[in-house]
Amino acid sequence: MDVLHRFTDDTSTFHATLVQGKPAVFRPADPPTDLFPPGELDHWLDTGLLRVPYLQLVTEKGEIELPRFCPPRVVLNRVEHGYVDGAAVRELQSEATQLLRYVDQWHPGIRAFCAAMREQLGRQVEAFYFVTPPGTQGRPVHRDDADVLVVQIGGTKDWYLYGAPDNDRWAPGTADVTDGPVFTARLDPGEVLYVPRGHAHHAVAVGADASAHLSFTVREAGGTQLHAALAELLTTRSAALRPIGETELLAAADQMLTDARAALSELTAESLVDRARTRMRAVAPVPRHG
Repeated sequence: MDVLHRFTDDTSTFHATLVQGKPAVFRPADPPTDLFPPGELDHWLDTGLLRVPYLQLVTEKGEIELPRFCPPRVVLNRVEHGYVDGAAVRELQSEATQLLRYVDQWHPGIRAFCAAMREQLGRQVEAFYFVTPPGTQGRPVHRDDADVLVVQIGGTKDWYLYGAPDNDRWAPGTADVTDGPVFTARLDPGEVLYVPRGHAHHAVAVGADASAHLSFTVREAGGTQLHAALAELLTTRSAALRPIGETELLAAADQMLTDARAALSELTAESLVDRARTRMRAVAPVPRHG
């Protein structure tokens, strides 16, 4: 299933933009706004099955405490915690952003869409949904360890993107920025924003209505994933042996070195990156219904 055309009508430009790592706004003819329309959120809130960590209430200053929207409930005579109370969430919706995490794990339509994206891009893909009250900023300036495709579903949001890290020893999370934004965009429903990996950013809902957007995170391999892929490649069946005696131990070590040298002699940088990406897709969380 071809889904990339739903982000842009020119998929060749889309691929080039991702390779270049430059912010961009796309205006596709058939954006994926139907995947999670604003009215559908009420359905999920009212099922009684949505629970933390699939939903968080966040503000620019931090998270809303769980007891305020996840009261305890009794199931089979046992007190359970973490289930979302839809009425409590609605009471807080004017002051906090509703952040639905890993939507691809529990929403059938988005799960299928992300699976198609993984197939086309060869990357690990996840989905998050944000509903931000008008005039507020849901999260502080931060960096994500992934390329992000933001699809505006409802309302309007102003985005501010800052420079990329100046070296490869950066970490995702809250970012301190001293210079002004290098890219700004106002997203209306149906428009798509590409936020390159590592670019610090924040957004503010503008206008009279809440902003709703769906974010697809496209994760790339880093040092940790490359190291794991390399370690997996170098692991052979001899690693499970338990040699008895010094002679046998040395022989096992010699064989392992021989196998490792043979594997490394055939390994290229491109094949190691491909192994890391494949491994990331293989260890993606198992989908669950919520």
